[in-house]
Amino acid sequence: MIVVDASLFVAWLLNEPRRTPDEAVWDILTSETLLVPSHWPNEIANALRKAVRTKRLSVDEIAPIAERLGTFDIGCAEPTSVEAIANLAKDAVHHGLSAYDMIYVRLAREHRLPLATIDQAMRAAAQRLDIAVLPA
Repeated sequence: MIVVDASLFVAWLLNEPRRTPDEAVWDILTSETLLVPSHWPNEIANALRKAVRTKRLSVDEIAPIAERLGTFDIGCAEPTSVEAIANLAKDAVHHGLSAYDMIYVRLAREHRLPLATIDQAMRAAAQRLDIAVLPA
């Protein structure tokens, strides 16, 4: 199982070769169960909406692109509880991340899983916490 950040999948879905990891990483991701925070589908949908707004995609391209996600075994984690808000916010401040990005790092840490991300700030926070990061 691997925790996967939306930025990695958005780069792949929008065919951004300079930001997308090499085939070896995708081979790993297609063979593993992926764990994402409950807000992950919203991040992906928002990125597709933004791509339409910036004229990178047409509205008609959204569904076929989103269907590509069906090749992966993706499970959503439980949403953050109300009781966990303060600790999440403190951790985010401490690591210089948004609360949304901190959730990925926390999921990886709590489940002792690697984190797949192309986001440099998340990678740095994960490495400070001894979390394995993909791509290497």
